[in-house]
Amino acid sequence: MNFFLSRIQDKPSYRWWIYGAVAIGTFISIVEQSATSIVVPSIAEHFGADIPTAQWMAIAYMLSVSALMMPAGAIADSIGRKRIWIFGLLIFACATALTGFSQEFWMVIVGKIFMGIGASALQANGMAMIARSFPDEERGKALGLHMTIVGLGAIGGPVLGGSIDSYFGWRAIFIFIAMFSIFAMCIAMLILTPDPQRSSGKKDSIKNFDWSGTFISALFLLSLMLVITFSVKLSLSSPYIILGTLCSILLFAAFLFREKTAKKPILPLSLFKSFSFSLGSSSRFISFTASSSTFFLMPFFLVSGLGLTTATAALYLLPGSISLAIFGPISGRLADRIGTTGPSVIGMAFCAVAMYLFSEVTLTSTLALVGIASGLSGMGMSIFMAPNTSAIMGSAGRKHYGIVSAFLNLTRNGAHIVGIAIPTAIVVSVMGGLGYEADLSDPEKLKDIGLRTAYASAMARAFQLSTILMIFAGLLVVAGGIFDRFRKQTNQFKSDSLSPLGNKK
Repeated sequence: MNFFLSRIQDKPSYRWWIYGAVAIGTFISIVEQSATSIVVPSIAEHFGADIPTAQWMAIAYMLSVSALMMPAGAIADSIGRKRIWIFGLLIFACATALTGFSQEFWMVIVGKIFMGIGASALQANGMAMIARSFPDEERGKALGLHMTIVGLGAIGGPVLGGSIDSYFGWRAIFIFIAMFSIFAMCIAMLILTPDPQRSSGKKDSIKNFDWSGTFISALFLLSLMLVITFSVKLSLSSPYIILGTLCSILLFAAFLFREKTAKKPILPLSLFKSFSFSLGSSSRFISFTASSSTFFLMPFFLVSGLGLTTATAALYLLPGSISLAIFGPISGRLADRIGTTGPSVIGMAFCAVAMYLFSEVTLTSTLALVGIASGLSGMGMSIFMAPNTSAIMGSAGRKHYGIVSAFLNLTRNGAHIVGIAIPTAIVVSVMGGLGYEADLSDPEKLKDIGLRTAYASAMARAFQLSTILMIFAGLLVVAGGIFDRFRKQTNQFKSDSLSPLGNKK
């Protein structure tokens, strides 16, 4: 054990040291995602990639993270969370450097895939490491503080990404992130508790892990994304789309069967017997699906549609990140005091209003509307996320924190995949109906006001769908709150009936 760790490990404040070490790694992974989203138009223009092609930068990353999230948790159980955290940061650093030196667009995609491998180790364990370092009565506060780091990363990403891209080019962003990831790795090595010696049970955890379930789930996600992506180009009646849809359904059914029969499933289906867990997870997935269109479509509108620099465009999306950082801990502490339903419903209401405002944005709209909508969106998601996460973890129990942490991040990443693929399909379809291709990579073509107007109209349709999804997610939260209250009243009635006083009655 190093000298510094021996001095802080036994102190009550050590949980804050753990929080800080985990926060730094989480911060840089979020910075990469938000910085990349703001410079996607620049990268697409550099390589001449259209919008359907550019979306694979995000989808490749998300697919990689989603497929490896659960295995990363199993590997952590075997070799220790400190080791998997450090290995994850090392892989992440190498992958970002590779992306920064890419000479072809396919190399960027490969770099994003390996970034996803490293990020899966971070996302699968970060939330669980923080939650376990705090007592149950402070779980909401801890998760709210985790949302603060996510918000700060979302703030830093567009600012750093836009500024670095404007002065040094998009490649410099990835070089900077690689160096910061190495710094985060050194901090983790210094502060986190050394992993205990592996027991015989832990030695077998990787061997006995449900690799078949992991492989099937990855194939399902890939099949589903290919169907959504190519459904517009090939039409829904295409035999390829029909075959792909059938494959997706069969793979999903096979995954459920595998998880039901596996001795150690990657996702115990018994968790879904809890109504609170099921509704909480569903509302989480739908809300992230709805919000994902903001991160992908708005940068194209601001940079390619309006001709703003990436740095300027980042400023109009910054209010969302600031709100995320400010309201996360407030919402978490509020949930600890009054419960999770109220804050979650309020959060979804703000998000629905934000998506509606985004759907009203046109080429002639004041840019203040974008900033207001962004701020409301970040506020709504921050108010929603901490209570929602706390409710899901509370319904699963402390012993399931590790697997639930991985599942929640898997839900978020899966939602981001769907939330990028579907709006992209809508944009391609609407622009095609107006006689334009969904390609904003050619500066000469962007001189055509009709092309940019068509994109704005298509983007509005996508945000209209997001508005509906946010409202539906809010209704699920309300339903979950009603059921939870009914369950508590029922349990109280049974307790009173079985009490000595009740028996005398």
